[in-house]
Amino acid sequence: MPDFSIINLAPICIGFSIIALGTIYYFLNLEVTRRQRAEVILRQQTERERLVNQIAQHIRESLELEEVLTTTVAEVREFLQADRVLIYRLWEDGTGSAITETVLPEYTKILGETFPEEVFPREYHQAYSLGKTRAIANVEQADVELCLADFVKQFGVKAKLVVPILQENRQADKQRDSKTPVSTPYLWGLLIAHQCDRPRIWESWEVELMKQLATQVAIAIQQSELYKQLQTLNAELEHRVQQRTQELAKANVSLRAEIAERQRTQAALQALITASPRAIFTLDLEGNVKIWNPAAERMFGWTEAEVIDRPNPIFLDDQLEEYNTLQQSILQGTTYTRVELRRFKKDGTAIDIVFSAAPLHDSDDSINGMVAVIADITHQKQQEEQVRLLQSVVVNTNDAVVITEAQPIGEPGPNIIYVNEAFTRITGYSLEEVLGKTPRILQGAKTSRAELDKVWTALSRWEPVTVQVINYRKDGSEFWNEFSIVPVADKTGWYTHWISVQRDITGRKQAEQALRQSEERFRSLIENALDIVKILDVDGSIRYESPSVEKVLGYPAAELIGKNLLDYIHQDDLANTYHSFIHAIQSSEVTAPIEFRCRHKDGSWRMLEAISQKFLDNTADTRIMVNCRDITERKRLDEIRMALERERELSVLKTRFFSMASHEFRTPLSTALAAAQLLENCQDEWDNSSKRLRNLQRIQLSVKNMVQILDDILTINRAETGKLEFNPKLLDLEGFCGSFVEEMRLSTDERHTLSFVCQGKAVPACVDERLLRSILSNLLLNAIKYSPEGGNIHLSLEFKSDTVILQVQDQGIGIPLADQKQLFEPFHRGKNVRSIPGTGLGLVVVKKCVDLHQGDINITTELGVGTTCAIALPLEGKSN
Repeated sequence: MPDFSIINLAPICIGFSIIALGTIYYFLNLEVTRRQRAEVILRQQTERERLVNQIAQHIRESLELEEVLTTTVAEVREFLQADRVLIYRLWEDGTGSAITETVLPEYTKILGETFPEEVFPREYHQAYSLGKTRAIANVEQADVELCLADFVKQFGVKAKLVVPILQENRQADKQRDSKTPVSTPYLWGLLIAHQCDRPRIWESWEVELMKQLATQVAIAIQQSELYKQLQTLNAELEHRVQQRTQELAKANVSLRAEIAERQRTQAALQALITASPRAIFTLDLEGNVKIWNPAAERMFGWTEAEVIDRPNPIFLDDQLEEYNTLQQSILQGTTYTRVELRRFKKDGTAIDIVFSAAPLHDSDDSINGMVAVIADITHQKQQEEQVRLLQSVVVNTNDAVVITEAQPIGEPGPNIIYVNEAFTRITGYSLEEVLGKTPRILQGAKTSRAELDKVWTALSRWEPVTVQVINYRKDGSEFWNEFSIVPVADKTGWYTHWISVQRDITGRKQAEQALRQSEERFRSLIENALDIVKILDVDGSIRYESPSVEKVLGYPAAELIGKNLLDYIHQDDLANTYHSFIHAIQSSEVTAPIEFRCRHKDGSWRMLEAISQKFLDNTADTRIMVNCRDITERKRLDEIRMALERERELSVLKTRFFSMASHEFRTPLSTALAAAQLLENCQDEWDNSSKRLRNLQRIQLSVKNMVQILDDILTINRAETGKLEFNPKLLDLEGFCGSFVEEMRLSTDERHTLSFVCQGKAVPACVDERLLRSILSNLLLNAIKYSPEGGNIHLSLEFKSDTVILQVQDQGIGIPLADQKQLFEPFHRGKNVRSIPGTGLGLVVVKKCVDLHQGDINITTELGVGTTCAIALPLEGKSN
């Protein structure tokens, strides 16, 4: 019998095979189509990149802007297959022109035409200046302004693509000194593509291509403008060269006079080197010292005789390859303006220096050595460390620090520009969340309007203020905020910022509330309870005790009858208490209240306040009635109040310190930075010796001012903590004061005249030279500073039998009577100082130094007439 099952299955297998082959063919066809599309996209992307790179290469190779723009629009039109591509230039008056165009012959040319401002109004400029592009597929159907649609139709435009050409803001140079940076670009023009034969949907890659090309065009424009500027500068340079040539021709006439002047200049230069506060030395080609000025002696300790014609001792032990390379480089003609090094003095002390060096040339312009100028920046480094520590204090303090702009004081308030981490911990707001906002974000329904009005009044007068208000955290929770606000001025006296130091005093307020409640509770208790009333025998035995003693001392009244009260009084208070009782027996008057500690039943001590008087009854025995009141709690509350008061005083001192540090450090730092930048960036400032010296002196003076401020603060702190060193030695006061006045004359302008006179027989005095220098420096600097109109500053020295009188007298502004009681309080300054800079620490430092000498200080002053400060010091040193 035949097997029909095999015959029946064969067609089925063939059918499945055909289906499988069809499926495979379908998916293969899909994959081929996808790859073809990918190839098209890749080819388009490659062509776009080629076009952009080609135009960028053309820009780099050509400085002709017109040629670059013409090539760009032609290649863009060819690549996009558009009917017209043009560059539309915007002018200052709002009008615009097509400065470059490529268009098919059958369409109207726009090149060279100028269009009024209405074609592209100024209100559209802002959006395009921020990078906006506009792709219109159909000018008749898209959301296009009617006037724009009518305008482009006259040129046959049916679809358009507009991309901005941006340049850096024209006002950037004018506003470079402004505190608000200008970063908004300005709209130079537009790169426009037109489709005139039909509507067109612009692809995203086409828009991106146009944006890239617009960027390249902007680069070409900027490159062209820089090239024009360079041509102008070259022309100016040629003109200046011609002028210089003429000047040199004239200079030949006076060559002999110049030689004589050069000789005088050389003598003056030698004097300048000798008088320079900076170390100056020269080396020959073998490295031997040829010039070694006095400042170098003072700075490093080697005298001129020890180093002349010998190897340079500063680097004698230096085995560093870096210095050898540096020296060889200088001798080959290289000039170094600022190299920071750490070197060692003759005594082994390390100092930080700034090393500037240049080669020396002989008459044949050959290098025959090198000259070096060295400044000791050890104090500057220390100052930088102090500034870093101050910054660390602001960042890490537990009090919130907020810095805002100075304006506006009214609505909406000054913007926040800085908050520290403590602010975030207290309020929950991060720095990013509050930047540009005002501190009023912390205010809410319970914030006291009266306190805010007090703040507004103080701010409007540019005065510091401290208030306590309820503020609100980011999560809406309330907290008590005590904040102090002080204004900060720049070196011109113009107020630029507010600094607020804030503290979360919620816990303190709760403690104060609890304290008030406790006071009310104890006051009610005291007012409604009976005081302890005792009746004692002359020997102190208790004959009667009121029941209230059990409430106060824990003893039942019956338990104390017959006991001696003196056994329960603290040993330290026993004598005073017994004396009061004896006085009560001897007098019929009520004794003055006394305080003593009495032992509680639990072993603790209670502070009692008592009055006593003679008790008279029908018995013949003399007895004493004592009325006692428990004042233990009151004593504790008094201590708490005193602690709170001390905390408030510390807060006020801290606020004053932040205000003083922000102002006093800003001015010298700004001066030093400006002078350093001039020396760094302006070669003329460095090459001109007088300008270079003036700038170096500015930096040195600024650093000295900052060091003086820190020295004053450290002196006061050490004196307060008993750590200020006092090392009296015999000193020639007349010679010391005379030399010091001469030093002061060198740094004093011609408006002030410093004089010194010594009276009596001069004898050596046992004083601390360092502290005496601090006394004279502060008194003379104050006399000069507070005599803004100039005048005579007189220092006199008068020797007496066992004392010496130092007296500084000026013709300055004087001190108001109201401020004379606070002359020796830190940071306090007279109300009449106005914009005169100062810290309020000078007289405090003087007082501390005088106290260490066990001397006296007396100040007499009259407004508008002047001030005289007299200091009496013992001639023989006294141990402190």
